[in-house]
Amino acid sequence: MSDRSIRWLTIAIFACLTLYIFARLETTNSIIHFIPNRNEAELVELSLKLVESPLAKRMLISISGGEQSREVADSLRDALRDHPEVAWVQEDLDEEDLRNIYELYFDRRVYMISPDPSKEIPDMTDQESLSQKARFLRNKLSQPGSMLLSRTAPMDPLDLFGKILERIQDARPQPIVEMEDDYAVFMLGLRSTPFDAERQTQLLDDIDSEFKRLRDMNGDHLTLEQSGVNLFAVTTERSVRRDGNLISLIVICVVSLLFLLVFHSLRQLGIAIFVPLGGFAAAMTIFVSGSEPVHGITLAFGFVLIGVAIDYAIHLMSHHALSKEKLDPRAVMRYLRPSLMLSAFTTTVAFLALALSDFPGLSEMGSFAAIGIPVSFFLTLFSIPAFLPHEAQPTRTLLWISDGFDRLLSRLAGAKSIALAVCAFSALIAISGIAQLSWQDDPAALMAVDPELYAESERVRARIADFDGGRFVVGLADNSEAALVLNDAVAANLKKLIAQNKLDGIGSLHSFLWSRKLQRENLEALQRQMDLHENIDSIYSTEGFRRGSFEAFKQDVIKPGSPPLVFEDLAGSPIERAADSLVEFDDKWAAVTYLRGVHSAPAIKAALAGLDDVHYVDQREIMAGVYADYRRSTVGAVSLGSFLILVFLQLRYRHPIRGFLAFLPPALAALTTLGLFGLAEARVSVVSAISLLVVLGMGVDYGIFAVDTAWRRDRVGPILSSLLISCLTSIFVFGLLALAEQPVLRS
Repeated sequence: MSDRSIRWLTIAIFACLTLYIFARLETTNSIIHFIPNRNEAELVELSLKLVESPLAKRMLISISGGEQSREVADSLRDALRDHPEVAWVQEDLDEEDLRNIYELYFDRRVYMISPDPSKEIPDMTDQESLSQKARFLRNKLSQPGSMLLSRTAPMDPLDLFGKILERIQDARPQPIVEMEDDYAVFMLGLRSTPFDAERQTQLLDDIDSEFKRLRDMNGDHLTLEQSGVNLFAVTTERSVRRDGNLISLIVICVVSLLFLLVFHSLRQLGIAIFVPLGGFAAAMTIFVSGSEPVHGITLAFGFVLIGVAIDYAIHLMSHHALSKEKLDPRAVMRYLRPSLMLSAFTTTVAFLALALSDFPGLSEMGSFAAIGIPVSFFLTLFSIPAFLPHEAQPTRTLLWISDGFDRLLSRLAGAKSIALAVCAFSALIAISGIAQLSWQDDPAALMAVDPELYAESERVRARIADFDGGRFVVGLADNSEAALVLNDAVAANLKKLIAQNKLDGIGSLHSFLWSRKLQRENLEALQRQMDLHENIDSIYSTEGFRRGSFEAFKQDVIKPGSPPLVFEDLAGSPIERAADSLVEFDDKWAAVTYLRGVHSAPAIKAALAGLDDVHYVDQREIMAGVYADYRRSTVGAVSLGSFLILVFLQLRYRHPIRGFLAFLPPALAALTTLGLFGLAEARVSVVSAISLLVVLGMGVDYGIFAVDTAWRRDRVGPILSSLLISCLTSIFVFGLLALAEQPVLRS
């Protein structure tokens, strides 16, 4: 195939890939991408599922600024009720809701009297308690609006349904909570995952627009504040996008300026940039063809290819220009091919080790580069020579660099003491610094959080005493009934801690649904009160009620009108969202109790100690432990990757000394870097550790080319010139990543 045909075919393929990418590209910025996904621990799995739990799929909206706060909050709530991304808006129970709750619970009131029926039901049915209930019922019936009560009282003289309704009201967060007549807060639920940046951005923009309209009508003194996981997801997405756009722009500009400084040719710059862009396009094509969106950090990291893969074009162009034999590009490529192939292979191996990471985000980044690097190499091998002229003249800058290296090596020839001193100094830094390394195992530290947004979120949550998002109690069981049995016990134990001021409150399904076991115990305890109905007739008659008025209640105790309430009965009811805390995953059921104001984690653990398969979960604490485990396994993976690279070098050279010398520079560099981090007291994350493998894969190029040309002194100048330019481009690319807002990119 002619060079002209190769050029047009390469350009056509690149254009088609680019169009395909733009047509299918979807991105995500979920922190879930940086949470381990291959762990068999039940609590870790449940924690991962609850990252996008119903508690996360909601927002709190606060309006402050004076007497009009509630009115504006009501108007904003009404405007958002029909928004396509709003699943529900928390409101007071209306007449229809109360009617539905009545139909759900009234016939089952004899099942849900007390969480401790054997003790409390005898107490609440003794003569003194019945006298109090009789007086209470008489007073309630004498008040206006008692028509409904007059119909239900013959069936419910003990006001059992009233107690159920009171529990439900107490458990539901109030839709609007006012403090000093200055704040109004309401809650809404999200239809989409809070990590869907596109949909959540639209919702947040619509909320802002509607609030501005209402503020213009009611005064500039009003303030909107919000709290929700989606706010942090959108802010992170914008930060990642800024990082990606800014870094990619600066990388392209800096690398272009460096290239023009050395080669003085826009045409050669375009050819060189085409190599990594081709690899980038190939990797992107594969990724956008899948069902999952591409993470924004993967896109930003993808531009690392510019600093890595452009090296192949630099080597080819430098040797082509400095070739004393005036060889054509393909002839130059033939004698560079073994070195370039080994360089590309070892770099790909390094990125493949990253692709095997148990962190989805890191795995995606490694896979992206492991695809892009070989494609860039094959572009350099087969296509780029067709774009270069048959002959090329070196620029003054390139000649000056090449001649400088020739002179430098002439002076250093035989000076092994300098080489040994450099190695010894590096080893000293590594040994003294690695012992002082400290590790950052908090997964949240991988993503930057806006401190102002965090403070705003905490202010809003404090106004309604919201639940702690990352701490909860979970009971695991084989079926839903067993999970509810555990949930009943958990609620009883935690309420004791609330009474002891060691916990502020709980959010539990127990407020709405008890196990069938506990419900039957309530009915049986009530049925055991042999004189109950006679006492009711006797005591209530002293308060003016006719004897026999409560015969319907007696019949309901003997034979209830409905079976016990079960989990499925809550579907479609006004309280169906309470059922979200009973979660089925794989072959287990989990009953989740959310916590508010944990004052003593050890006290909670002690209170739950006697319950099998019940656990207090602090998501941050669990994830920190998981990350510590993965950090240790990652260090092992880095060691394995290093060993594999060394093995490949030994197989390639079949000479122990040459293989070791090719491996020595990147190995010393990685260890010295860790030593410098330790001496500087800079914390190292899992991402940093894995990045060392990337350093090994890229840095081994220098050792490979140095060893390959050690016996060809005429090629030392061109080799070291291209290595210097490659090194500078890599420094600029990774140096600019260090300026990113997101810690994962800085690492």
